[in-house]
Amino acid sequence: MKLNTALNLRKKLVGEIAKLKQQIKEKNSYLVGSINAEKFNVDAIYLELKAKIDELVSLKFAIDEANREIKPKIFVLSEYKALLQFWNEVPVTEGKQLAGYGRETVYDYAVQIDELKRNKIISEFQTKIDALQEELNIYNYTTEIPWDVLPVSDINNKI
Repeated sequence: MKLNTALNLRKKLVGEIAKLKQQIKEKNSYLVGSINAEKFNVDAIYLELKAKIDELVSLKFAIDEANREIKPKIFVLSEYKALLQFWNEVPVTEGKQLAGYGRETVYDYAVQIDELKRNKIISEFQTKIDALQEELNIYNYTTEIPWDVLPVSDINNKI
């Protein structure tokens, strides 16, 4: 299985697990005499939930093993994205601005990094992010991972 397929499957499993948990929460307690109460077997749903969790744990383990050589790039990408978000939130208001309920107060703002410089910083980080993301995409689409659903006990033995 290609790594990108495994990543998509991980996302799918996370969604399925959330749905099963929600079903258990919604169907466990029901009004006596309800028409739909017996359509859901909470014990069976719970068994399915545990099986999906085992599958997800096994898949996460395989993905983690496959990502070992590129983890530094994954971490850098994550921090660059956080920094990009930070710079997008840095205020660049400068000059005289009306403020207040009736707009009767004038404030004079100054900045140390103006909008043009901030936008240049953002652009530089976006370029770095795009290059790293492209590298990771190529890795994800070309890397084959061996994966069979391993029992969680087998994974525990490996750690």
